[in-house]
Amino acid sequence: MKKIIYILGILLLVGSSLYYYSFVYSKNHHRDVQTENSIVISSDSLTNAYQNNEQLANMHFLNKAVEVTGTILTINNDQAGHKTILIGKADAFSNVSITLTSSEPISKKIGDIITVKGVCTGNLSDVIINEGVIK
Repeated sequence: MKKIIYILGILLLVGSSLYYYSFVYSKNHHRDVQTENSIVISSDSLTNAYQNNEQLANMHFLNKAVEVTGTILTINNDQAGHKTILIGKADAFSNVSITLTSSEPISKKIGDIITVKGVCTGNLSDVIINEGVIK
């Protein structure tokens, strides 16, 4: 009987810890990229770095705040309803895909030059930036 109470107590403790971390702690202690120092780079330089040596580019940019400047190629919404911007060159093999934190309308249009700050999360067919905020 004591074993059962002991095991239930441990399971309750583990369950409440997981609940606290998932719903309370992580919501209040998230990364604020906009206050971090960032790496300032053009979209062309960023995509070239990943095309030339992805492993070296990951060492420099992965999970770091970057401020990327480039020409807007597309403005869309992803499946979750977040605004996404593709910046770079229209004839390039790879560009920079940015998911914005705000769903507000963008004042710039396709063909304009834009600067966005966010977190580089690596390279798929395009370099991916998350948590983007327009500067």
